[in-house]
Amino acid sequence: MRKGIACMQRRISMAIAVMFIAATLLAACSGKNDGNESSSPSATTEATTTEASSSTESSPESDALVMKDGKYDPPIEITTVKQIGPELKFKNGETLDDNVFTRWLEDRMGIKQKILWTTPTTNDAFKTKLMLTLTANEPMPDYLYVPVDVAHTLIDSGKFQPVGELFDKYASDEWKAAMDETKDVWLPYKRDGQTYGIPMIESSLLHDDVMWIRQDWLDNLGMKAPTTTEELEVVMDAFVNKDPDKDGKKNTIAVAAALKTVKYNLATWLGLNPIMGSYGSFMSIWHKNAQGEIVYGTTTPETKTAIGKIKEWIDKGYLHKEVGIQDEVKAMELYTSGQAGIAFSTQWAYNWPFNATETNVKGANVQPYPLPAGPDGQIGQIGNGLNHWLVLLINKDMKHPEVLFEYQNYLYEHYEDPPKGGEFEFGFARGYDYDFVGGKRVTTENEIPGGRHAPQFLFMAPVVPSKQIKALAELADGRAPATPYEETLATSPMQAKLSAKYIYEQREHTVNNLYNGPQTQTMKDKQENLDKMEAEMFSKIIYGKEPLDYYDKWVQNWKSAGGDQIQKEVTDWYNAANGG
Repeated sequence: MRKGIACMQRRISMAIAVMFIAATLLAACSGKNDGNESSSPSATTEATTTEASSSTESSPESDALVMKDGKYDPPIEITTVKQIGPELKFKNGETLDDNVFTRWLEDRMGIKQKILWTTPTTNDAFKTKLMLTLTANEPMPDYLYVPVDVAHTLIDSGKFQPVGELFDKYASDEWKAAMDETKDVWLPYKRDGQTYGIPMIESSLLHDDVMWIRQDWLDNLGMKAPTTTEELEVVMDAFVNKDPDKDGKKNTIAVAAALKTVKYNLATWLGLNPIMGSYGSFMSIWHKNAQGEIVYGTTTPETKTAIGKIKEWIDKGYLHKEVGIQDEVKAMELYTSGQAGIAFSTQWAYNWPFNATETNVKGANVQPYPLPAGPDGQIGQIGNGLNHWLVLLINKDMKHPEVLFEYQNYLYEHYEDPPKGGEFEFGFARGYDYDFVGGKRVTTENEIPGGRHAPQFLFMAPVVPSKQIKALAELADGRAPATPYEETLATSPMQAKLSAKYIYEQREHTVNNLYNGPQTQTMKDKQENLDKMEAEMFSKIIYGKEPLDYYDKWVQNWKSAGGDQIQKEVTDWYNAANGG
């Protein structure tokens, strides 16, 4: 559930979800079906080709597909929509409709992609546009990738087709094996025995946080990185009051954070999730308390303590005074411009955007550190338990949904874990995400002539959840890369490897949402109001409009406004799903 968001951040966009994309690939191995409506064996690329060709031979319909040399001939057009983040860049005069990826898709697969419309990633623009399209009963694209929270509304609209049988029939063994690593991932998208969404799985732990600190600020002040929240407060005070950047001005803040989105424990990709977790608070998810009861994390005594700590930090100037209304873009700017010295964010955050800090600020040195322990020695954060925040939906009117599987199967077979000598051995496209300079392979922004412009921001890369973070952690410890996939990972900056190492070492402290089902009836009726109540409570307390004890009144109001009934529904679902 975490960071189902922005896809800035963890919600920033489908692009951000695969920010360190050159490494988010998948191993070829056998797999099972997803337990949906059909037990048909998976179709390999060859089987799909044969089926399409046979259909063409036996059917007189003019829209029957023909494949020649592994591609559709004539090409088939498919439509979609996209949200576009600031990380997407083009080179050589390319555009969203004509670029290295769209040309590859047509040349290699015989698929023309038409984008009907786009939105920015900020201010829920994508969600708003989708809801307006739905309300106006305007045509939906053939397929689209949508955040988890939007998927349920679209599924319930009746405009999208079941995908369970399609997946069982057309998905490759490699894709199925990857999905089998997180079998519960299908549960939220089931309706009356049918499955309506294909979760676009990510690397496990991809959205877990580390603590990113300006090492040069620590060095200027003669300080060490904090290992506890008590030590962290000492460092934060120095970062605010002792001129860490040595410019003779009092113009710095300690921590850059985006608290505009309260849901999911302030767990955007640039939030305070690990700080809340260090006090035992896991806001906005369902988890077990010390008594083994399933509780809503925002209603626990630990959350009251953690909210009080955030207010204290605002009052002391450790956090920006407008932190409660800042989104990830604003928080990112504070860090990359050199105004802030600490941020809690993901493993991929060094590749973008934190590396820009070192470009923008002379002498800046950004380094990752493990999460600090709280007053009772607790380390904690919310994880992205189901390993996805985007869902593939297929329009019920799409005539040839098998095209989507043909394309994704190809990527799983050839791109996810490429063989030596394969077309993707070094990356997606030379001159874009890699190049050779003086006989040496280069992959970074400064090394690639004309800059790095990763095509992977234009498509959903195939992923095996268990691979990336573990491999990076092992590479950080000095293990030599053994495959082209690992050779790609090995080109990562040491900060990216170290952050993966710390995340992997602290993985036992990650708490995941126990509720993975579809919206209950009370959620449909009451959740919007409950979320509003939650956001208002948080804002009022951190800005002093209400005392901390107002929290206790809010908990009672939340329970009586539908929270207690939802808790019962969640508990019943959990017990049933786990054989209780």
